[in-house]
Amino acid sequence: MSSYRPPKFANRLLSFFLKGSEGIEKLGDLEEGFWIKAEEDGIGKARLWYWWQVITTIPVSIKNSFIWGGIMFKNYLKIAVRNIKKYKTYSVINILGLAVGMACCFLIVLWVQNELSYNEFHQNKDDLYRVTITSKRGVGISAPYALLPILKNDYPEIIRGTWYAETEASVKYGDKKFNEPAAYCMPDFLQMFTFPFIKGNKETALSSTNSIIITERLAQKYFGNENALGKTFIVADKYDLTVTGIIENVPENSDLQFDMIIRSELLMGPERLTVWSMDFPMYIQTVPNTNINTLSDKIKNLIPAEDSEGNKRFVAGLQPFNEIHLYSLDGTDPITYIYIFSIIAIVVLLIACINFMNLSTAKSVRRAKEIGMRKVIGANRKDIIKQFFGESIMMAIIALLLSIVIVYLLLPYFNSIAERQLTLNPVENVFIVGAMFVITLFTGIISGIYPAVYLSRFQPVTVLKNTIQKTGKRHLMRRSLIVFQFTAAVSLIICTSIILKQMDYIYHKDLGFDREQILTIKTTPEVRENYETLKTRLLSDPKISNVTSASSLPLRITNGNPVYWEGRTSEDYESCFFVCVDYDYFETFDMKMKYGRSFSKEFPSDMDNYIINESAQKMAGYEDPIGRMFSMWTKEGSIIGVVQNFNALSLHNEIYPIVFVLYKNLTKKYTFIKIKPADIPETIEHVKETFASVAPNFIFNYQFLDDQFTEMYQTETRLMDLLEYFTILAIFISCLGLLGLASFMAEQRTKEVAIRKVLGASNNNVAAILSREFILLVAVANLIAWPIGYYFMKSWIEDFTFRTDIGLMIFIISGGIAFLVALMAVGFQAYKAALKNPVDSLKQE
Repeated sequence: MSSYRPPKFANRLLSFFLKGSEGIEKLGDLEEGFWIKAEEDGIGKARLWYWWQVITTIPVSIKNSFIWGGIMFKNYLKIAVRNIKKYKTYSVINILGLAVGMACCFLIVLWVQNELSYNEFHQNKDDLYRVTITSKRGVGISAPYALLPILKNDYPEIIRGTWYAETEASVKYGDKKFNEPAAYCMPDFLQMFTFPFIKGNKETALSSTNSIIITERLAQKYFGNENALGKTFIVADKYDLTVTGIIENVPENSDLQFDMIIRSELLMGPERLTVWSMDFPMYIQTVPNTNINTLSDKIKNLIPAEDSEGNKRFVAGLQPFNEIHLYSLDGTDPITYIYIFSIIAIVVLLIACINFMNLSTAKSVRRAKEIGMRKVIGANRKDIIKQFFGESIMMAIIALLLSIVIVYLLLPYFNSIAERQLTLNPVENVFIVGAMFVITLFTGIISGIYPAVYLSRFQPVTVLKNTIQKTGKRHLMRRSLIVFQFTAAVSLIICTSIILKQMDYIYHKDLGFDREQILTIKTTPEVRENYETLKTRLLSDPKISNVTSASSLPLRITNGNPVYWEGRTSEDYESCFFVCVDYDYFETFDMKMKYGRSFSKEFPSDMDNYIINESAQKMAGYEDPIGRMFSMWTKEGSIIGVVQNFNALSLHNEIYPIVFVLYKNLTKKYTFIKIKPADIPETIEHVKETFASVAPNFIFNYQFLDDQFTEMYQTETRLMDLLEYFTILAIFISCLGLLGLASFMAEQRTKEVAIRKVLGASNNNVAAILSREFILLVAVANLIAWPIGYYFMKSWIEDFTFRTDIGLMIFIISGGIAFLVALMAVGFQAYKAALKNPVDSLKQE
């Protein structure tokens, strides 16, 4: 006789597949391993027999496994359904809490996915860069015009480049006349960025300055079903442009948004593209796999080297195009908000899972006998764990279905706040299907992990003799979970409160000028040529207080020029913001003069003079500035006034030096009209008619300056609004769990409450006793949440140069809100228990 002992892994394999199959007794002890005996004809036959047994048994074993698994799943499902029916209130609380938590997760996942998808559709996205200019004022995105040809000609790593100016342009075709969003750029733009053509040739569509490319949306708007190619638009009241291409509509997840593409020369003028002035962004495309750090080092000192009269302190840099949406050059990076809301999604979901854990462990006494009986009839701890995981995953699946309904209901409101067009379309968005599966599985496992581990430890003898001890460990775990819930909720309240306070500070801060009841109208050359007539006619209306114009908004003064003063030469200059203004500029915005006067028609020499702000005075070092020499570029003049500092940029920025000059009307792109509060609609109609009489081709559009101010803080406003809603949902879920837990605790202590009332305790006393533990836990949560909230919001608020103080009161109010909602949730159940008649509770004793 010969023998063969299979390897251990083979023993285990055969043990698994032959478990419960016929013929198992022939193979001996499968758990410990076994020997196969064979006749003298050899070990080879024994080995062959063994592996044949393994192979032929696999199909039967798989079938048996599926049948066994199906039976077990059906059993777990039946138990889960029975428990849901038996504990209806707690099941509803669990499912609703999980559904709301999962719905929050899905909404945030949709938003994060959308934010991360911005600009990803461009085929060359990894080789595209925006040129940045760093100066004493910080990092800007306007680059010198003359820089582009140097970069393209002298640096072989750079193969394409374009200007990109995004603005509105008046468009006329027949009797249709509108202002449309336009992109002014160079022919390279079409090869650099991916905007697919429907009609026309991408290579030649922008070869002529008389060409215009339009989107499918614009083609439908103006021409319907007609072929738009070859049609002619009148743009900006003076250019006849022929449609040479039609492209697909620009995707929503693009930072470049337009409906027309026009050559840069029509906006800037061919001669301006050769100077070192800076007005608009510049984009370049590099050779694939270019070492961008090396290229950045090469070009950083290019401006002072090439521009002998320019700013020697300008440093050129490159920002990857695919980072533009997520990384800001000014203020808080948008990627920070993605991190914040991702954390919020996880925290809100954990809060919902904790509700499940707490209620499941609170019901442990009720389910102890069930667990004991299952163990007596043969179930082991693994079976019990599987059962509880099965129940929690089933609850998560039910919650998933409800959460999808909630998402569909909330999505319109969420889109309105986030200013996005998100959709929950599993057919088109496979990612969200995967996210739903992962989140549901995560929710089921996290919700069930503690109850499964805790309840499966019960011993049959203990539970059947009804001698379960309510250990301190169980209470400690439940208390810890409640503290975690309210720590998260209070932290969210603190963050929301600080943002609310900062936004209130922004909206009510004195900027140094008046922005109320001021109409802002972006003009065209036709309006500017007739500006004096327009101003005279507008001021004839007694409901109009003032009219002025300027080259930029008082909220966004970003154009810069070199300046020098007494004691300095044109070669030893500083950089300064400047704005071209009209007479009555300072009076219209109620800006206060610290020294001197504003521009006046009574002084013709004012065309050569300057008004500066206090920061520019400090930069020049003039204690007595009036009449002192000041020069921008090489135009020397005198300072006639110093205006008090005002915020000409976002409150993220400090107040920089600004120079004001009188230039010809053609440079003044904006007209500002200050109107009186009475009869605003009637006044606006009069303004519209006046513009039509002076410039018949002008398309009248206006904004109030205070609305434009609000638009500057859209990101912060959206953050505030979204945080408000998610904070409310987090508090709702926390209180939902607290309500269920308090109800269960009150039910467990029914006899204790009855005895206390018989002994003379009032309803208030009983309610206080039942609520005391929960209120203490909320107090502990506050102590933990306060430093957490302060830590996260301190870094956020420090992004603002001008900011409110955080203050202790915010933490006290946030804690008070948490106490109030917790007290309402717990107090309701406590009073409900206190109001019961003690006779009903004790009559069975």
